[in-house]
Order: sequence, then C-alpha cells, then structure tokens
Amino acid sequence: MAAWLCSACGGENAEEMRFCGHCGTKRAEAPSEAGPSVREALRSFVAGAVADQLVETGGRLPEERRLITALFADVSGFTALADRLDPEQLTEVIDPVISALSSIVGRYDGYVEKFAGDALLALFGAPISHEDDADRALLVALEMHRELARLCDELPMKPELTLHVGINSGHGIARILGSESRTDYGVLGDSVILAQRLESSAPAGETYVSETTVALTGGRFEFQPVGDLTLKGKSEPVPAWRLVGERRTLEVRRRPLIGRESELSAALAPVRKLSSGRGGVLAVVGEPGIGKSRLTEEVRAHAAVHGGWLHARCLSYGSGLAYWPYADLLRRVTGILPDDDPETGVRKLAASIPDTAAQPYFAKLLGLPIADPDVVALEPEGFRRGLHDAFTSWLRGLTADGPITVAIEDFHWVDASSIGLTAELVRLTRECPLLLCLIARPEAVERMDEIAPDRTTVMLEPFGYDGIRALIESVLEGTAPRELVAFVAQRTEGNPFFIQETVRSMRDAEALARDDGGWRIRPGWDARTLPETVEGVLSARFDLLPRPAAALVQTASVIGRRVALPLLHAVTGEPKLEERLEGLVASGFFDRSVEAGVDTVLFHHALVQDVAYSRLLRRRRRELHLKVAEVAETLYGGGEDTIDLLARHLYLGEAGNRAVTYLLRAGERSKRLYANEEAILHLGRAGSPRRSASRESTCGRSRSSTPPFIPRRSRAPILLRSGSSRAGRCRSPGTSSRRSTSSLPA
Repeated sequence: MAAWLCSACGGENAEEMRFCGHCGTKRAEAPSEAGPSVREALRSFVAGAVADQLVETGGRLPEERRLITALFADVSGFTALADRLDPEQLTEVIDPVISALSSIVGRYDGYVEKFAGDALLALFGAPISHEDDADRALLVALEMHRELARLCDELPMKPELTLHVGINSGHGIARILGSESRTDYGVLGDSVILAQRLESSAPAGETYVSETTVALTGGRFEFQPVGDLTLKGKSEPVPAWRLVGERRTLEVRRRPLIGRESELSAALAPVRKLSSGRGGVLAVVGEPGIGKSRLTEEVRAHAAVHGGWLHARCLSYGSGLAYWPYADLLRRVTGILPDDDPETGVRKLAASIPDTAAQPYFAKLLGLPIADPDVVALEPEGFRRGLHDAFTSWLRGLTADGPITVAIEDFHWVDASSIGLTAELVRLTRECPLLLCLIARPEAVERMDEIAPDRTTVMLEPFGYDGIRALIESVLEGTAPRELVAFVAQRTEGNPFFIQETVRSMRDAEALARDDGGWRIRPGWDARTLPETVEGVLSARFDLLPRPAAALVQTASVIGRRVALPLLHAVTGEPKLEERLEGLVASGFFDRSVEAGVDTVLFHHALVQDVAYSRLLRRRRRELHLKVAEVAETLYGGGEDTIDLLARHLYLGEAGNRAVTYLLRAGERSKRLYANEEAILHLGRAGSPRRSASRESTCGRSRSSTPPFIPRRSRAPILLRSGSSRAGRCRSPGTSSRRSTSSLPA
C-alpha cells in the first residue's frame, strides 16, 4: 500500500488519508521541481554522520522541544586587524580560524547553527541527541582554545587573537525555518540566549559555564566558581563557573555495592585465576544506567590485589577514530596531556614505556614525532601489523612482572581497527596472565562472540523491589517510605541510574523532607519532573529511531503508559503498525501484553514515555489529546468505563465545557468508589480546566492516568463538596455506552 510522510512530524500515513494520523496536520501538496528541498538543504548545514541520518528520514524534521547544550564562541582581535589589513588579507586570517573552529564542532557531532562574523553558535542535542552532549560541548571549547593558539603561531602576520566561550544547557524549541530562497535549522529559547550572555562576560581565553551544564558534567571536568553574574536581559544574577579543564582522573565516590553480590562473585572468578598465571576475557554487559561502571569499580579493587590495572574507554563519537581506546590507554599510562608540546610527549612516552621497538609505533599513534625512519616509511598495512605487535609485546612484558588487567569501557562504541587489535590480545590472554575486561551494552554481544567466544559474561539485570529500596536508602542515608519505593519502582523499572537520579532530583527539589531518622514526601510535588541526566540518556536512544517509529512512540505517549492496540491503530492510521511495534519491542521501548483479551503495548520505562511526550510542542499535544478523546468515544462510547479516559484527554486537550462535563462525571464516579485521590484530581481539574491544563502541558509530562503523586489533602473536603454541587447542575451527555471498555488500558 502506498504511503506518505507527514511534513510536520515525519509519521507514515496511508495514501488515502488527507490528514496525518499522528499529529493531525493536513497533507502537504507535493513540491514543484523548482521548489526548495529540505532533504538537499540538510547536507548544507549538517556534517557527516548526522547529515546521513537526517537524510534517511526524508529530510523532515518536526518542531519539537529538546534538551540541548549551546556553545557560543567569539574570537576577539579581528577588529584591530581590520584597521591595518586589506579586506583580502583579513579573510586569509578569518577563514582558517572559523573553518578550524567549526571543524572541531563537526568532529564531536555538533551542529553549527550560525556564523556571525567572527563568532559562531554550536548546538549539541539538536538535531540529534547524544547522552553526553554537555560533555561534548566542553571538550569542543577546550579544543577550540588550543586550536586558536596553534593557528595564531602559524598564520601570516602572527595575529593576536583570543577566544571567549559561553556554554549553557537547557530546553529549546528546535525547528526548520525557511522560505523559497533559504532553509535553516535552529533552536529558539533562553538556553541559547544564556550561552551568548555567558560568552559576553567571559574574559579572553576563558570559557564560562552555566549551573545546569556544570551539574551534567561536573564529574568529568574541573570548574572554578566565578560568582553570580549580572547579565543583560536577566532579572536575577546568574551563577557561573570557569571551565578549568578535563579531570585527569574522574571523581569516584565509592558507594556500597547493592544488590549485585552474585554478579560480583561471577566477575571475580577470572580475576582470581590471574594469580595462578591464567588469563582470560571478562565481559560486563547491561543497558545504560544498569550499574556496569559500579561493578567494574569493585572488580578493579579486587584485581589490584592480584596485579596491575590499565583502563581505557571508547567514545560515542570515536567509532571513526582508529585505535581510539588504545591511544587513550597510552595517554593514561604515559601521562601525556592535550596541552603538552611534542617534545614533552616524546619524553613522557620514553620514560613510561622503555620498549624501544614499540616506542615509534606508539608515537605515531599519539601524533608525536617519530625518530625511526623505517616506521615513517611504512605503508598502512605494515604500520598496522607493527602496531599490533608493539601492543602485544608491551603487554606481554608487563605480565612478566605480575598479572595485568586491561579494562575497555563502552566497548559498544569501539572502532573497527580496535576490534582487530582486541582480537589479537584475546589470543594473548591464553599465553600469559592478562585479563581483558570489556564493559559494554547488549548491542556489543554479537561482536564479542566473534572475537572472544570463550569469555566470562556477567549480564546485569534491573533491580527488584528489595534492591530498589536499598538503593534509595543508600542515596538518602535514611529509611525510605513505602510509597516512595513503589513510585520509583514504577517510574524506573529498577534501573539503578534512573533510581538514583530520580531520588536525587526529588531531594534537590525539596520534595523529600527528613522525618525522625527517615524521609517523608512533601505534599504537592509534581511527579512529572524529569532529571536532565536521565533525559539525555533516553533522548539519545529516541533519536536513533527511524522518524516514523519515533512519531508512533510520541503518539503512544499521549495515549498513556498502557496503550490498547485498537485505539493506537485508530488514532494513527499507521499502515505498518505491527512492523513498527515489533521493532520498538525489540529495541526495548515497548513491552507487549494482553489485558482482559485486548492486545496492549506498554512503555518499558515510564521515563521513556515522559521523554517522548516532552518533545511535543503544546499545540501538538492538545491536538493529539483531542484526537484520542474523539477516537476513544467513537470506539467505546461515553459510558462509565470510559469517562476517566475521556476526562483526562479532553482536559489536556483544553476542550472547555466538554472537558468539565467529563471531569465532573469522573470525579463523581471516583467518589462513589471511595477513590478519593482520583476524585480530588478530577474535581480539582474541573475547577480551572483551561489554566491548569496549559500549566500541566508546559510542565511537559503527561502521566498515563495517575494523579499527581501526593494530592493536596487539605483541599479534599472542599473539592469533594463542590464537585457534588456542580455535578447536580450539569447534565452529562453521551452516557450511553456503545462498547464496554472495562478492558481498555488507561
């Protein structure tokens, strides 16, 4: 069956449909041959892999709310040059500088939104999210400062140029802006404006960073507070920090290991074999946030008893950088820093690795001067063979003095060249006491099967109830109330990272208060709050989806945590619904179930639903909520079994009096069932439907059907009484039921 893609959201629709089944947008007319093509424009403003992925979507990018990190960089000194140089001479200075700075952004998969003379604005998190976007922005800033200093030494006339950088993380509206003559992609919001204001306050050669960015990256980078800044357009002073540099060693606060006793025992089995001279391969595998790094910390502590520990990591943007983890390993061993001059680097390499045969190969890998002319003259294949032999020889020599463990973190991001070298080191583990510890996500399992089929694999699973409770109490250092444990379990599905960040965000927002050695939950807390750290991880996964699948997830997020397939199909009109769902289930976004005979999908994490919903703009949310209500009423009628569902969607769709009618009916029904919390929710919404729905939509996260976590109990008697009186004055249409919805998931 032929299909067309919505120009607004990218959703796929049947050919006969005139309006998008995902967002309600009218089908656009086919562009003329001479008209502008967003597909072609993409390649003009997005580089590399980002452009390729966007082109695969058909060149359509929806307007959406995104968590981004904005970097504003301004080069000072060009004005003085312009006073004494011819314009042509000036371009010979400006062009290499701006080109070099923008190339750095591209290497970290960032997007240069605009150039403004001697300044540029770069975005990380739009149009593609990565879980470490804030980290990438800071790394780019550090590299920009180094690159500008290098260029000033090489450019003619030795210009005295300096760089001012401001960085901020926050939410903004990402969209394509265009006309017949020009098409651009940009982000609108205070997150971008604040980055520019911070740049204007930063001294020459410095980078100023906002509080949110520091919170997202503080473990990896070193900062110095600069106090509260008075910035243009800001009514209150803004705290800021100066970026000092990347930490040589990451801050690790040893926490007690919780709920992983059996996994630790399995992981330590190959470690113990080292003392008897036997090597091996250990794989620690699990989803993001499941606790791989924490278990590895414990393995490292035990491995130190048996011998040495070498550590390296792959990078999410390093799959195209040959031998990146092994170059990282050498930098850590030798102590070579990014700011070291070549002579210092060569000296550190020679002092740390006395193997003179290996040194020239390692020097070339690290970009250092090479003294051996034979290595300089090698063809690529000859150098590859020599480099592999150099690593094998070096590590074999280290094991002669005692067992060695080499840990490679984030192995799922490993580059092809490093896979080949790792395969050779796997063979070396059979000859000497060398343990390779590969830490990875499940997508790397197939790759590890090829190079290390006989490895020991420790697969980490989500926590059960007891593990969730223990972790919460470890974070809070006190007793956790049962309702908090139940709430966190429902939201996080036992993912330790999500658990920690959710609880910390509640504590920081003062939603939790100490109470007689334990903790209690303050009334009125907004349960929809989503920590930025969690949002970044889930947004990165969301952006890996094909656009039609992402649109389907967003539509489902509007319906609720549990989604009846007949309702989803009727709302979307998706011609390939089953095919899309199979992929989403396989990738861990949805789980399937049958509830009271109805085929249902439910979000694997409530937080995934939150992220998908938060991307939608308010007007899109309203449109979808109204559509869900209309379709549900057509399918199931407006009887008792449906009124909660209809009340919720009409309220969030800001349907006015119609929403009030169903809210009052839902409130009265809840009162009859003694479901007081639900009654308070419905009747409270009925009191101010338009203002409250708009506020909840602004907050961003639609709860599946549950009320705010803790109701304002002091208002309960008033709301329950006022609901009764208003219900008596309001006739409720649509009370007949066309079809029972007792099996309809909320």
